[in-house]
Amino acid sequence: MNVAAMDNAALDRLALIADRKRLFVLYAELDESASKSWLVHNMLGCGEVSAFYGAPGCGKGVLIEDMGLHIAAGLPWHSRAVTRGTVVYIALERKKLVERRAIAFRKKHGLDDLPFAIVGGVYDFRLAATAEQIVEIYRAVERETGEDVVLVIVDTLSRALCGGDENSPKDMGAIVTTTATVQERIGAHVLWVHHMPHEGDRMRGHGALLGAVDTTLHISKNGELRSARVVKANDSEEGETVSFTIESVEVGADGTTAPIAVPTEGPAIQASSERKISQRQQLALNALAETVLSEGQPAPAAFGLPQGVMVVSLESWKQEMHARDVIESADKNPRATFKRLKEALAARGLIGIRQEKVWLA
Repeated sequence: MNVAAMDNAALDRLALIADRKRLFVLYAELDESASKSWLVHNMLGCGEVSAFYGAPGCGKGVLIEDMGLHIAAGLPWHSRAVTRGTVVYIALERKKLVERRAIAFRKKHGLDDLPFAIVGGVYDFRLAATAEQIVEIYRAVERETGEDVVLVIVDTLSRALCGGDENSPKDMGAIVTTTATVQERIGAHVLWVHHMPHEGDRMRGHGALLGAVDTTLHISKNGELRSARVVKANDSEEGETVSFTIESVEVGADGTTAPIAVPTEGPAIQASSERKISQRQQLALNALAETVLSEGQPAPAAFGLPQGVMVVSLESWKQEMHARDVIESADKNPRATFKRLKEALAARGLIGIRQEKVWLA
């Protein structure tokens, strides 16, 4: 088209389009290859959302802060590469304990200065204004440290509700919206610290959060040994695990101590109480055992599993559950039922999952 022949209105429209930031990308503009960027290799993706959950006393706060400090230092975490950057820890409860744990880490590792900021106070994450407050804090922290914020930790979700109902779709939906706004504005990974119900191994509250996060990790304890296992992973491997113990470090002249996480060798040991399963979960395990007997293939060498372990496809296992009516024909959401059973068994360490393959652990 001849630009000279265009009317003024058309030219104005072109100028407006050129000046406006595009909110979309066209199919033809997509990269030929798009590798996933990792905040913690094979566990947490850059710019995503995750939730770490576990029973009281499992060590989740210690492990999460240890991970954040390793990211701030650019040090491998449990032998996994990290993306270095500034970390903002929003301590909505026990801020002084978070500070003492950081001091213990500094004494243990001899690191005098890290781009790691601890924020206290009260923030209602159901409110849109809170997202703006967090963005302002992030900008101030970046000015102080001179490094981009790569991780924002919010501890805990129950405090972030400020009296709201975690079983309410409205309140949890508001939390999800605020998280998405913060994530979009700063481009950092947002990590939620959450709890479990008194019975069961899932995250507490309405499922809106589970649906919104990219990754969930279940932290459990058996005696001195503790572990964190990836239960949900949108586009990476489920079942990835790190194991650790807790060590006390003296941080005060009066003998005050604070805990730090210490990596341990070998696979996590699940507590016997955590391995108890429901009748339907047992039926799902039975279906998997039958599928392995009829269709099992040796595990690929790349999986690093013991010799003799047989694997089957997740799809084959799901079909067997349908055939046995573990997933009932009247089920209105069979996909969600399968996902729930799969995640529950993986969290207990009873099955392993990798690259769409599953096996009896």
